[in-house]
Amino acid sequence: MSKVRNISGGPLDVPLLDRTGIVRVEDGEVLEVPDFQPAHNPESVPGDPDHYPVTWPGDKWEPVPEPKVPAEKKRSAAAGKGGA
Repeated sequence: MSKVRNISGGPLDVPLLDRTGIVRVEDGEVLEVPDFQPAHNPESVPGDPDHYPVTWPGDKWEPVPEPKVPAEKKRSAAAGKGGA
């Protein structure tokens, strides 16, 4: 799964994201979207007949990077997980 932001300048109707119909995504809204169509074989690679990546058009959507966690927070979180 990835996150994308609507940059189209208006609302977009996206079918089948919630399996019940169409989801309306407002301008600037971020949502989590699938990287592959449901029939995708996780072991396939580009070029295989069962490799079906989802392409989000760049004029309507932009990828949203995962937030970066500062190294200091990672260290303190790891230290808190240690056993007694």
